[in-house]
Formats: sequence, C-alpha cells, structure tokens
Amino acid sequence: MSNRTFEILGQNIRQERNNQNMTQEQLSEKVGISAVFLSQIENARKIPSLETIDKIVSCLGISMMSAFDGDYVSTPNIDKRIDILLQGKSENEKQFLFDTMNYIANSLNKNGMLSVIEAEAR
Repeated sequence: MSNRTFEILGQNIRQERNNQNMTQEQLSEKVGISAVFLSQIENARKIPSLETIDKIVSCLGISMMSAFDGDYVSTPNIDKRIDILLQGKSENEKQFLFDTMNYIANSLNKNGMLSVIEAEAR
C-alpha cells in the first residue's frame, strides 16, 4: 500500500474520532495502544497492523472499507443525529417524533422487515 493510502486512513480515523468527540487518549485506551502511536497513525508516520486497524475501526463503529476511502465523509453517529434533530423542538413535537418512530419500528418488526434492514446496515 502506498503512503497516500495510510494518509487517507489516518485522516479518516482522526475525522471520525473528532466527530465522536473522542480524544486520542480515549480511543487509544479502548484500542489498547498508546496515544503516541495513535497520533503517529493519524499522521501517517507509522503503519499499523491489520489487527490494530480492525480494533480502531471497531471502536469507532466504521467499516474497514470506509477507513481507507479517499472520499470518506463521516456523519455523526445516530445518537448525535437524533439529538441534533430534536434541538429546539417542543415536548409535543418530541413526543410525536418518538411515537412515529415507535410505530414504524413496530410495523417493520411485525412484517419481518426490521431484520432485513438491520442486515443491510451491516
């Protein structure tokens, strides 16, 4: 793999870590590596093993493919996206949205579609 490949990997790891408001220390602790080594990975100064990359992407909740994607655009995780959606909404609006999501989830589950959607998301 080229140096550019590891530059992209490091940029994507940093971007996703920042999107999750995680410090290098927090992520490196979860992965079981030093913060210095994580910094070196993010700056393409060290090449991690495949096992280390797998641990990093697992902790970040992204796929191995997206970690190496040069066009990777991170989106905040679903909890953050829901929080953003609910900002500024009244309690009635929040309740309506919750009830709507609950109705859809129950309908999908009754029709066996929820397992199909979950499988496609993986």
